[in-house]
Amino acid sequence: MNTNEILAQRFYRFFKYTRNIALISFIVFLILNAINTGNSILYWICYGCLMISIVGAMQSVLLYVLSKYYKKR
Repeated sequence: MNTNEILAQRFYRFFKYTRNIALISFIVFLILNAINTGNSILYWICYGCLMISIVGAMQSVLLYVLSKYYKKR
């Protein structure tokens, strides 16, 4: 097996993992934001979930692009 194919597979597997983490944290953010009534602890949990989902989304896009790049190479 080619080194580039191995890298492409690893990037793709990690892409699926980060995509799931981003989706779950965004859903948790939406639920907690809907029930938050001004509680500062829930505010910070919502903020953390939103940051995790944004970073996870950016990571998953980058990993997907890298996996496609190494697969073509």
